[in-house]
Amino acid sequence: QPIPRPGPALRDSQGCVPGNNVHLPFCALPSRCMSDRAPLTPSTFDRVFREAAHSDWTKRVIGADLPPEVDPFSFITLDGLHQIARTLAPCRGETLVDLACGRGGPGLWLARQIGAALVGIDFSPVGIDHARARATEYTPELSVRYIVADAAATGLSQEGASGLVCIDAIQLMSHREAVMAETCRLLRPGARAVFTTWEEPDRLRDLAALFESAGLITVAIEARPDWLDRERSIFERALSDAPQFPEDESLLSLAAEALEVLPRMGDCRRVLGIAEKPPRGEP
Repeated sequence: QPIPRPGPALRDSQGCVPGNNVHLPFCALPSRCMSDRAPLTPSTFDRVFREAAHSDWTKRVIGADLPPEVDPFSFITLDGLHQIARTLAPCRGETLVDLACGRGGPGLWLARQIGAALVGIDFSPVGIDHARARATEYTPELSVRYIVADAAATGLSQEGASGLVCIDAIQLMSHREAVMAETCRLLRPGARAVFTTWEEPDRLRDLAALFESAGLITVAIEARPDWLDRERSIFERALSDAPQFPEDESLLSLAAEALEVLPRMGDCRRVLGIAEKPPRGEP
């Protein structure tokens, strides 16, 4: 059933999300339509970050189980954040890189939990502006730096990071191998990176293969079907609630994404992956 909304319909004649709805605001899975369109751009995310910042529904539903400062632009869960914090605990007193940090909330929560200095990277100027404002409001005690840059060309020093996190973003990048190579370049020998993402046959290369393409050691790939169940519930809620909130552009975009993603969720796997840069002297 079509979702009533002002402006264009949710799908075009080819069944793809048209016009200003080509983005996937909560980064669940790459649309089958993306291969026929230009790559997602900073201006796309500038727009959706603005929309998310004004969405009460997003804060109430997506962020229901999370501390308010996280204000997620992803499907990360509180238990997921705690698991990442435990994995990256050796970063305490050192530098943690949040790659594709978006609006910054999860990375700031992790840095405070771990006790690390934080460097956030995103190609969206609006996302970086939001992250800087959130850091000032919620974590003034932390050493935090945000940089507008591509995830594959951060400009940061080689081997300057004691840990790296990338939450629900790598699957939307067309240059995943280059991003993983940059991850390896940034990490100190023996340091670890944590990625959360989705794997899907014929669409998304598995995370272990991406790690290994950059010379990283795969420490663990953990499937999280419980996260996938939660996402399915949120998508279904978005479809149900969208007609009641026709002015909430972020919700309407999520409902459009739900039409694309829900039929495919049975074929994908939600994963948390941990990689390690080989200690110096090892291949």
